[in-house]
Amino acid sequence: MLLPERLLLLGTRREKGTIPMSVANRMAYGLAGATLMELAFREKLDISKKQLRVVDSEPTGISYLDDTLIEINRSKKPRKAKYWVQKLGRKRLQLQVYERLAEEGVVRDETQQFLGIFPIRRYPVEQSVVLDELMSEVREATFTDNLEQLEDSRIVSLLGLISVCELRKFLFNSDKQKEAKKRLKAVMESDVLARSVSEAVQAVETAVMAAVAGAAVASSSSS
Repeated sequence: MLLPERLLLLGTRREKGTIPMSVANRMAYGLAGATLMELAFREKLDISKKQLRVVDSEPTGISYLDDTLIEINRSKKPRKAKYWVQKLGRKRLQLQVYERLAEEGVVRDETQQFLGIFPIRRYPVEQSVVLDELMSEVREATFTDNLEQLEDSRIVSLLGLISVCELRKFLFNSDKQKEAKKRLKAVMESDVLARSVSEAVQAVETAVMAAVAGAAVASSSSS
């Protein structure tokens, strides 16, 4: 399962098939970042002078990855990771990732029309075992006694996205919340992330945090 799909599945309420409103904005930027990271893991993107550049435009065969790759490649000039996180965070990326999860049978598409016009989208989890295994993997990585053992680049990046998107409260029991927050922070502040992922992935991770922080400030200013 690709990084954006892992993140979206973890943020989806099992029965309701929706993302909690409290983390919806964070998830939008998180998904954008996860998509850029997945492209970087596949060596489709690299970073030069703090700007993301396409280094391999060959299609992946995955619609939302290829759409993102095409959009970045068509840009009139190179842009920083933060620009792309913010731009992609406002697009239909979430729907595309849900569609892929539905195609794989992981979630069930229960989209309905309100008043025959407005779509109400719900994607209840169909394969609970997939979600359970993913949550188990996340919990094990979070509470590992040795951060140095975290060698899986995607799980390290996923932990960072979970922290930024504030999904912790949905993944850990109440008695584990405080310790989980501490552990996730330790991963973000250690050199494990730097050693496990490329410079491009690190840049995207930082860009997601900046985009989320900026959105939070804007929201509080307007309220």
